[in-house]
Amino acid sequence: MNLEVISKNISNKLKRELNLDEDTRSIIEYGIFAFFHMLISILLVAVTGAIFNVMIEALIISFSGAILRKFSGGAHASTPTNCAIVGVLISVIPAYIVKNISLNSNYIIFIGILIYFISFILIYKLAPVDSPNKPIKKEEKIKRLKRGSIIILSIYMIFVIINISIYYVNNNNLSLVYSTGIYIGTLWQVFTLTKYGHIIVDKIDSFL
Repeated sequence: MNLEVISKNISNKLKRELNLDEDTRSIIEYGIFAFFHMLISILLVAVTGAIFNVMIEALIISFSGAILRKFSGGAHASTPTNCAIVGVLISVIPAYIVKNISLNSNYIIFIGILIYFISFILIYKLAPVDSPNKPIKKEEKIKRLKRGSIIILSIYMIFVIINISIYYVNNNNLSLVYSTGIYIGTLWQVFTLTKYGHIIVDKIDSFL
């Protein structure tokens, strides 16, 4: 039984028991589906990351991209399954590479400045990027989502600054690894806002 069927069955049961109208039932069904899909996606990243000994790093990449995506939107895979697979690939592969290479703090700082400079510009210009199934038409909502995207990006930047400061205090390389994970999650999500990001996601989607 797939997630769509499970979500519909649960929402139909709630509709009968709580005497809900069809519109409310549909909203509940979507919410249930979104919750289960998010949970499964997180578990897939965590399990696959654990297999390659990069669970924390992979989850940092995954959450960094996912939280920003809630506000900024971006390119979508055609099916929930493909979306989950793309999420695993984008999280685990870079996490494994980053954890197994030598990181230089000066390069990390320079790359971070470049990433955030580009990200702030692209988010200001492009976010939020909606989908044909869920177009965003209200100007007030567009401004709210854009503002939320900028706030989230600013919070990430603060986390990175704190992480790098910790590195200079205790010389713990994990601080650089975690900062790079935030970079990757941010960079991928911002990339999906662009037309080239849509092309890449479409090609991966078609391959899957």
